[in-house]
Amino acid sequence: MISGMSAATFSEQLVSADRMGKDQLFQNSLTKYNSQIDAYEILESSLDKMSRKLEAINGDAFESKTSSISDDNASITVDSDAPAGNYDLSVTQLAQSHQLTKAFASEDAVLPTTGQLNIQVGADPADAITIDFSVINTDGTRTVADLRDVINNHSDNPGVQASLVRTGGQVELMMTAKDSGASNNLAIDLDGADWGMTQRKAAQDAKATLNGIDITSSSNYLENVIDGVSIELNQTHAAGESSSIKVESDASASEQAVEDFVDAFNDLLDNIDKLTRSLGSTVVDEEDSKNDQDDDDDDDDDDDDDDDDDSPSSITEDQLGVLKGDITLRMLQNNMRNSVFDAAPNGMRLSDIGIEMGRDGKLSTDSDTLSKALKSDPDAIREMFTANDSLIDRIDTLIDPLTNSTGYLNLKQNNLDMQVESVEDNMAKLDYQMEQRYQIYLAQFTAMENTINALSSASELFQ
Repeated sequence: MISGMSAATFSEQLVSADRMGKDQLFQNSLTKYNSQIDAYEILESSLDKMSRKLEAINGDAFESKTSSISDDNASITVDSDAPAGNYDLSVTQLAQSHQLTKAFASEDAVLPTTGQLNIQVGADPADAITIDFSVINTDGTRTVADLRDVINNHSDNPGVQASLVRTGGQVELMMTAKDSGASNNLAIDLDGADWGMTQRKAAQDAKATLNGIDITSSSNYLENVIDGVSIELNQTHAAGESSSIKVESDASASEQAVEDFVDAFNDLLDNIDKLTRSLGSTVVDEEDSKNDQDDDDDDDDDDDDDDDDDSPSSITEDQLGVLKGDITLRMLQNNMRNSVFDAAPNGMRLSDIGIEMGRDGKLSTDSDTLSKALKSDPDAIREMFTANDSLIDRIDTLIDPLTNSTGYLNLKQNNLDMQVESVEDNMAKLDYQMEQRYQIYLAQFTAMENTINALSSASELFQ
């Protein structure tokens, strides 16, 4: 034994001492590279969010329409291409489906064993079925309930629904056209003669006037009656009454899109500031706690795409300044700030709609000013954001070189991945070298132990 230790223990301690410095160096490198990878992923996530908000503004944010109606006689849906305007709707008649019934003593009343029941919907003879009682009731046991099922399950059913209505004293076999409108009337006969059915509802079209224009429809749903406007008729108006309909730009959707843009802009610049700041900088310290709270609030409001993003989303204290010295990111930050100062092609600036940049380099929004601007001239604001060489174009031009498939962020992340792989390879090589060195130490100290033990045994012979 050497100093009370086995050869294996002594060899392990020597190897541990040999590799300690390199292990620490490798671990420091891995920590540094992985922190930088996480940092670039955070920036990529922020840039993606910025791009999505720009797409939202460039999409339907300024095209959305909203509608209102003065009563419940109709319901309105509008698309983005609906023209703004006021309309007066008067409903004089609702569309309804033709409905006929025939009375039977009970639902177990037996059908005849001969005769052909013909059911036709509308004027086209092809839209009809014939039910031969001699075929479906050969044994004389089939009932009215069976007839209901035969009609409903018929492979060539032309558009009629059969049902039973129990009145307490008898049963009514009810047949209703599946489609409403005057052209979808039912014609039912037995062997060409009247089958004794009673009309419960007449087949009729919906009738209404819109701004004095007569409208007739087989359905109560007037689809695209005005470009982008559909109306569901619910009930008729009393004589002389009408519904007032208003279609206008959805200022709330536009306002939300602009505010989302401001939030995404601030988040991006804040992340760049934190990740590239010099150690010990206090420029943004006063804002950090507020921003962290704002980030938490924003996470609750993010869309589904954000929820599915597994990338890091917040910056820890250890990550502050991890990308210090990245000139490209600092240039992006400065260029982003400069881009929002420039006037749009129509001469408007963000300050015209209540968006200002503070001393901290972040945008703030005066909601009242923005709301008034959107209501007074939404087209001008849309042009400021979306016209050629507008704000969106300028920011896209700055972001795209960083986020495209061969862009700056991918290049940096790939290089860092390669450096991590290189460190891991070197760690594996060190493990192999240290294992070899351990075996050498073990062999040497085992031989030394054996020699010492042999000398000790020999010395005992002379005692």
